[in-house]
Amino acid sequence: MHLYWIIPVLLILAISFNTHSASGHGLGGETLPPVIIAGKNATMSIFVTPPEFNSKNKEYNIVLKLYETNTQAVISHVTYHVQISHDGKQLLDEKFHDDSSNLTLKVIPQNTDSIKMSGNDLGDLGWTPGFISPLQAEGPLFLSGGLYKFKIQVLTVDDDSNKLNPPVTFDAAISLAQTTDHKISYEKNDYLLGIVSYYDKIEDFGFDSASRKISFSMPYEWTEKNIAQTNVVHEEIHIPKTFPELLVTKYDVSVNGIKISDSSVTVDDYTSDSRVVHLVLYQKQISSMANSISDKSKMAFTITPSKDEKFPITAFTRNAIFEVGLSWEPAPIESGKKTRFYVDISRYFAPRVQEGGSFDFVIKQHGKELLRKTIDGKIGVSEKTNFADFEFSDKNLGPTVISIEKIKEEELSTVDFVVAVNPADTRKTFPIRIPSVSLSDSTGNYFVDMTWIPENLQPGQTEFIFTIYDKNLQPVPQASYDFVLIQNGIQVYKKSNTAKAGGSFEDVTFFDKNKGQMDLRLENIDKSGEYVSLPIAVTPEFPLGWYIVLALMFFVVLMPNLLRKTKIQNLFL
Repeated sequence: MHLYWIIPVLLILAISFNTHSASGHGLGGETLPPVIIAGKNATMSIFVTPPEFNSKNKEYNIVLKLYETNTQAVISHVTYHVQISHDGKQLLDEKFHDDSSNLTLKVIPQNTDSIKMSGNDLGDLGWTPGFISPLQAEGPLFLSGGLYKFKIQVLTVDDDSNKLNPPVTFDAAISLAQTTDHKISYEKNDYLLGIVSYYDKIEDFGFDSASRKISFSMPYEWTEKNIAQTNVVHEEIHIPKTFPELLVTKYDVSVNGIKISDSSVTVDDYTSDSRVVHLVLYQKQISSMANSISDKSKMAFTITPSKDEKFPITAFTRNAIFEVGLSWEPAPIESGKKTRFYVDISRYFAPRVQEGGSFDFVIKQHGKELLRKTIDGKIGVSEKTNFADFEFSDKNLGPTVISIEKIKEEELSTVDFVVAVNPADTRKTFPIRIPSVSLSDSTGNYFVDMTWIPENLQPGQTEFIFTIYDKNLQPVPQASYDFVLIQNGIQVYKKSNTAKAGGSFEDVTFFDKNKGQMDLRLENIDKSGEYVSLPIAVTPEFPLGWYIVLALMFFVVLMPNLLRKTKIQNLFL
């Protein structure tokens, strides 16, 4: 029997138990604080099953139970006045009666204008189940996930004629978890990213390809009363394991612009086709943020791959006996470089117990094994004791599974991690050194070092910084020049200036109409008639523009000089 489900289920149960406690907005159910009714300490519980929304669900059940707090004995002959609202719209307003106080209402979701009730109508006592048919409400209820608010008045207890004056009122809010899928594009690839909200429905989803930032929001009342009723807010982001650029070791998460602690973010790689990032905020955290929130109507989340690595990444084996940590050096993993993977293993319930334990270290990609190595490891010892080395080739880019299998020869003592193999970083750095050319198209007498900020040329202001050198690489003082930009054979910018100590800068503002390739030229250097020329590209996306620049530079700047057999050193510093 496979036990892949153990750890994720434990996590969900831990959160669920917390949400079902008294006075909190609950996932699928809520147990409210006890009150005095007819001289009894009474508690009400409300549950909706199933606790998650799915358009394929044909029916739901609402279960109301009123019982004595100390003995758990049900209170009989209870009449309820139930009002249910969602998104500010009232959906149900009916009375119900049950002699045993254990009321079950079957709900059949239908996109109609009103609720149709089925059962026995007892007038002032409300609806009760039929003799052979259930109590049923059919209509526009539970047509979507999110937060449903319940206002329940208890009108009678113990006897049908024992009317409470005034009635006892309970306010509750129950969440139906809802999964939404969002299509995103990154570097010409399409992915389907899922979000499961265990509080309210998701709105304003967005994905920024430049920063790889995921953003979304959901309705939330940042009031003291609502926070007091919110035990936990739990959101899940499901990232396809085929999306390597999002398979990082750490995520930076903020709520309404406030960064939340790393302990609120948990990475779960247990499912086969996606990584699940859990965001869990407890009442204390929510309360601490409330005074700093400007928009009190929603929770707005952003999730961005962190520039920092968080090591080790940890997971539990399928049988929940061992906790395994994985880290590597250097980070990130790049092709063409030897990577050393460190494997730290400890018993979950006895982490300080030291013992020997062999395991298989396996690297898999696209269903094929790249490496399988049996390691005579140690358990419960200091970090980075167990390790394995591997060098990925440029054919191994993308998502990769690192498996630690059969710890102590136990089949289910196995765990998988998903990592990403990146291409080797071959980018050159600023400044770019360019040799000058004379009017006769021969090698000139100058060199120019060119840099610009920001690196990726986009519409907006760019500062070009450069230094003019002589043949001996000495700065040329008071060197005059013309700074020129040419696009499609037309001069679109020109400014004459002097580099007082050999160095100077020019600020240029690019517009949308300037997108595309350009020639940047420094002409008539020091009144010599010599010039340097550099192809650049103004592009809306990074890093494509920079790659175009490098490619064009190679062919336009380097190649002519090689063909002239000119020995020019240090094209890039």
